[in-house]
Amino acid sequence: MMNLILDLLKDKKILIGIGIGMIFTSLLMFGFGNRELSDSEIEERARKMGMHFEDECKVLFEGNENND
Repeated sequence: MMNLILDLLKDKKILIGIGIGMIFTSLLMFGFGNRELSDSEIEERARKMGMHFEDECKVLFEGNENND
């Protein structure tokens, strides 16, 4: 198994293909960039997914409220 992998890596066509793929991928990633989200955009997206703050939740206690 290991010999098969080493034989494949000795082939220059494989190495050139891997190199071209890495260059293409890096150029593609730089093209999209990294967009930073503001705090309000993050909160808006989180609320769409179901997030809410503790002070917005109404809690009804039944019986004894001691945390024993």
